[in-house]
Amino acid sequence: MFPHTVTIYNKYKEGAAEKWQRTVLRGVLWNSNKGAVMRKTGMASADGLQLIIPFAVESERTYLKPLEFAAAADKSAYWTLGSKDTAILGEIDYEVIRSASELEKLYDDVLIISNVDTRDFGGSMAHWEVSGK
Repeated sequence: MFPHTVTIYNKYKEGAAEKWQRTVLRGVLWNSNKGAVMRKTGMASADGLQLIIPFAVESERTYLKPLEFAAAADKSAYWTLGSKDTAILGEIDYEVIRSASELEKLYDDVLIISNVDTRDFGGSMAHWEVSGK
């Protein structure tokens, strides 16, 4: 049910510098749709993506809520799901240097996170539903 691997890029500040931390998650569901809708003003994109991440996802780091992640002095042991973070389908080795827009130029399946819903049903059904464009 969760056959995909994604790479999450968490953006954070270290002093005045913006940095990105890369974390690979195994055992997720990447569900994308591509399309367009016709409006009075012309065609508009209807592309979207839903990423389902079980709480028990396989990762080398531990999940923290966005505010806890931001407050952590050493972020190297953690990952989060925050607005404007980036997810890419597959295991990506690329390290962001200047901005996350580099990723959109290099990879086809890129999600800029806009919304994260926590579905804490307990047991094996507990998961995050991540959406964006």
